[in-house]
Amino acid sequence: MVTRRPTLGWYLMFAAILVAGITAIPLRAEQSDTAARRDSVPAVLIGRVIDSAGVGLSGAEISLFQSENLRVVSDDSGSFRFPGIPAGTRVFNVRRLGFEPASFTAVLKPGKTHRATMTLTATAHALPTVAVADTALKTHWLDQFERRRSSSRGTFITREEIVRKNARSGTDIVRSVPGIRLAALRGGAGNQVIMTRGAGARTCVPTMFVHGMPYSGMLDDFVADDIEALEVYVGISEIPPELDKNGRGICGAIVVWTRDPRKPLTPP
Repeated sequence: MVTRRPTLGWYLMFAAILVAGITAIPLRAEQSDTAARRDSVPAVLIGRVIDSAGVGLSGAEISLFQSENLRVVSDDSGSFRFPGIPAGTRVFNVRRLGFEPASFTAVLKPGKTHRATMTLTATAHALPTVAVADTALKTHWLDQFERRRSSSRGTFITREEIVRKNARSGTDIVRSVPGIRLAALRGGAGNQVIMTRGAGARTCVPTMFVHGMPYSGMLDDFVADDIEALEVYVGISEIPPELDKNGRGICGAIVVWTRDPRKPLTPP
């Protein structure tokens, strides 16, 4: 039996194969890292928020769904620039006071700048019909306010007090009411009323009523000059039963009474 010893060429070929195998592993890893870094480069979204007539809406908030820290506000012309958005399919929410909230989905490529135009629809809040009684009649449209002021717990603010406070917005009127704090909305779109009872108590966003009817808007939808009186109920124990007819267990309530048509806009 004859045994052949490996030649020099065989050794050289084996060494080349070994070196190629060693260098291929880090090369593939480097390519994978490069692709990962490229995919992680954030995208940019620029655009404009408009109403149904095409007019730019200032103060509109554009936020990334389920990400509290990623949000921008449109400028005076309705334009915005939203940097630092993770690439991929993303859902955005758009909100502005006085308009129906909207959402849209965009497919964003890493490192690219995308454009979008968002149209919001105005919300019409119809106020309940107010019956204006003749002065000769004994009944008055604020009788319910006066009745609850004499028999219910809560804070009752009259037109005279509103004038003394020199209030401009609805939330200016309740700013000093115990148990209330105001949270500024982004973009200068007003304030959100937050109610709480003592340290450690759960916070509450009050349910709004106008002339005793449920209202889906906010207190800052009204300027102080348009408000005749306010009822403020901080906590469940203060809320009159007629404001919670459906038994929803609302945590707090604010009742707005708009201006009495029989009184002048300014005190005599």
